Amino acid sequence: MTASAFAPGKLILMGEHAVVYGHPALAMAVDRGLTVTLTDRVGPTAVDAEWFDDDRLTQALHAVLPVEGIGVNITSTLPIGRGMGSSAALAVALARASLTRDGLPLTHEAIDQRAFSVERVFHGNPSGIDHTVSMHGGALLYRKNNGTPTFHEVPLPPLPIVVIDSGRSGDTAEMVGQVRDRLPEVEPYLKQMGQLVLDTLPALESGNLPAIGQAWHENHWLLRAAGVSNRTLDDIVKTAEEAGAYGAKLAGAGGGGVVIALSEKPKSVIEAAQAKKWDAFEIFSPA
Repeated sequence: MTASAFAPGKLILMGEHAVVYGHPALAMAVDRGLTVTLTDRVGPTAVDAEWFDDDRLTQALHAVLPVEGIGVNITSTLPIGRGMGSSAALAVALARASLTRDGLPLTHEAIDQRAFSVERVFHGNPSGIDHTVSMHGGALLYRKNNGTPTFHEVPLPPLPIVVIDSGRSGDTAEMVGQVRDRLPEVEPYLKQMGQLVLDTLPALESGNLPAIGQAWHENHWLLRAAGVSNRTLDDIVKTAEEAGAYGAKLAGAGGGGVVIALSEKPKSVIEAAQAKKWDAFEIFSPA
């Protein structure tokens, strides 16, 4: 039997790390994603071809699949380990494909349960925002309330976003742990990030690019104060803003990954990034 499913990646537009501690965050599904195809095979359940080097992958598969008898093929248009939700897209696509293979209905509860079990393998104690956005699509305002998430869709106009890849993977579990270890010191920054999300919602919904850009700039420096940025990410933000972006910020856990920049002249930002040997591309919310 063959079962296949797709799930999109995501970008956290504002509020990463703060969301782990009950503050709001805004995330958006994107037009890149990941497809999982499950087939019968003899022997241990495993990925049919090398996908990416991560010792946790087999454990993640076993969170929703039997240990024997299934071949797993994974194809992706997302950069892996860059904060664009590749593990969440894997979790959701794997949940959908495994439920289809098991002959079970694709209910929200069933997909959520299986996807979250995969995400825990990669990230330890994730907020849940990544796989929730991948499941639902669109843009979601998400809040983790005493472990029970609440979210609602936020209607966003098309935003001219450029993604700039730092060329280095970030470890979400490691970055979340670093913030946790410094929580008394960084809690004021996390609180400011959460309030900034709420304050910026009207600008986001109306497409006020200068106001959004200023909020992204501020959000980045709050993340820097929380200790999850680095010199490369700061340099990318500076490069994007000097190339005409209204604002830019790291997107995701930090320590590596990507920067997002808001610019009506995306070509200028892309060329400036590429001149410094960083990959860059426009990203869109899926239709």
